[in-house]
Amino acid sequence: LLNGLLAEESARGEVCAIIDSRGAFDPSSAAQAGVDLRRLLWVRGGRRIEHAFKAADLILHAGGFSMVVLDLCEVPARELNAIPLSYWYRFRLAVENTPTRLIVAADQPVVKSCARVQLEVKRQKLVWRGPVFAGIDFEIATRKTRLQLAG
Repeated sequence: LLNGLLAEESARGEVCAIIDSRGAFDPSSAAQAGVDLRRLLWVRGGRRIEHAFKAADLILHAGGFSMVVLDLCEVPARELNAIPLSYWYRFRLAVENTPTRLIVAADQPVVKSCARVQLEVKRQKLVWRGPVFAGIDFEIATRKTRLQLAG
């Protein structure tokens, strides 16, 4: 899903950033999905959530990115639950009157009341073409929205 979003943005000539807190981002898969890697800033968080948040803060306040992805997937729940709500308010204020979209990916809802839209992605099945892994079919459900969504 994230690669699809990044591919769409980079195809329009936009510059994006991904803060990869656990080293899960695969540039080969992203390029295969259509992401223009020349238009992507990839920040590796070094497995420390504090580094990921510092990077996100600097990038959001610097401006110039159409989409910033903060990937917190696979971060232990105790670390996610320890994130102060003030971080999310700071990030929301940083992007509120800009064209930048902040996407936070996590294994559980973490942004809480600061999220405009909260989606839940559920894996349906793995897709194989013969012995080769071809992708994942998934379903997206809206958990919360403070916006009018088309479709």
